[in-house]
Amino acid sequence: MTDSETNNLAEMTIEDLLRHWPETAVIFHQHHMACPGCAVAPFYTVVDAARVYGLPAEQLLAEIQDVIATIND
Repeated sequence: MTDSETNNLAEMTIEDLLRHWPETAVIFHQHHMACPGCAVAPFYTVVDAARVYGLPAEQLLAEIQDVIATIND
């Protein structure tokens, strides 16, 4: 992904992310995050979720990008 695509991903809401790439839900489950199905998923960005769960945003974004890359291959 380009830097622009990474920034867009960081600013994307959890709901939009899961709508575009439902396969990314596995990343949230691996981190024991309740984001898929959460009532605030339409409002929280990926970075917001990382902050709430005390994860480095860069790590979470990289893991999500890895899943998206496998989908697009």
